[in-house]
Amino acid sequence: MTLDARLGYATDGFDLDASFRASPGETVVVVGPNGAGKTTVLDLVAGLRCLDRGSLRLGGRPLDDPGAGVWVAPEHRSVGYVHQDGALFPHLSAVDNVAFGLRCAGVRRQEARRRAAGWLERVGLADRSSARPDLLSGGQAQRVALARALAAEPGILLLDEPLASLDAGARVELRRLLRRQLADFAGVALLVTHDPVEALALGDRLVVLDQGRMVQEGRPEGVARHPRSPHVAALVGLNLLPGRASGREVTLGSGATLAAADTAEGDVYVSVAATAVSVHRNRPEGSPRNVWEATVSGLDVEGDRVRLDLAGAIPVVAEVTGAAVADLELAEGARVWASVKATEVVVYPS
Repeated sequence: MTLDARLGYATDGFDLDASFRASPGETVVVVGPNGAGKTTVLDLVAGLRCLDRGSLRLGGRPLDDPGAGVWVAPEHRSVGYVHQDGALFPHLSAVDNVAFGLRCAGVRRQEARRRAAGWLERVGLADRSSARPDLLSGGQAQRVALARALAAEPGILLLDEPLASLDAGARVELRRLLRRQLADFAGVALLVTHDPVEALALGDRLVVLDQGRMVQEGRPEGVARHPRSPHVAALVGLNLLPGRASGREVTLGSGATLAAADTAEGDVYVSVAATAVSVHRNRPEGSPRNVWEATVSGLDVEGDRVRLDLAGAIPVVAEVTGAAVADLELAEGARVWASVKATEVVVYPS
């Protein structure tokens, strides 16, 4: 059943206005900065909040249509919801948590527990069926939450940062499990995440929100290749700069220019991978077409890589090794030179 969403909702100075369609068997990943309205979208679809305007339909059936005076209660929407913390019932065992939705749907207790046990086996927890949530690890609890949501065979599966609270090892394992389950899920899945790996690995389509507005929608590879918001650019390790192109030169808002390998005309976006930005203590010699002075305004260590915020006429993020930071004696406030080859400057229409 196709989900048709035209979502209008306002509260406390925030206004959401977004429209999208999700097809059966499709996973739509909703991304955007904090406060963009991602969880609000899930809550509106779940029926935990009511639309102020617009409409929400599943398979042509209205779930929420304020203009027509229609609102369907959450328990009658065929929705499964997996929260960041799992939200398991602490007094119930794993098998009874999974059986809960089935029991609410009128399935007899013995049959509900039989089906629930089957779902626990599918998520790799057959041996933990009698354990209560306080005896489960974070990853195990999220597996139970996923099984509980899927056991009732919902038309819509909502996942709000389901891997965010897990450690790295558990996150990798659960991501693999989630990918398999989503591949077999016949309904519509909406996933909210801040993790670029999750967004690109699990999504059939991305919906990008910013301040309550949908600023981009499309296949993950297309959005990653041509991001239209700074958040998405950062999500996929790119710098995004608006400008105006004339031939192979792009003039930015600051008046600085960047040389590109390809020609373009008019208003454009420029994207440059953070890994393509080289950092030097002295002005570099050689082939780079784009060289400018900058100030290190921040350092963020991510494993064996360091992301440098470079302030100046061309503000960018550079990703370098920890060894390079030590060799160049980089710290906040350091004056440096940055360079990018013209072949690394990607230009596309805004």
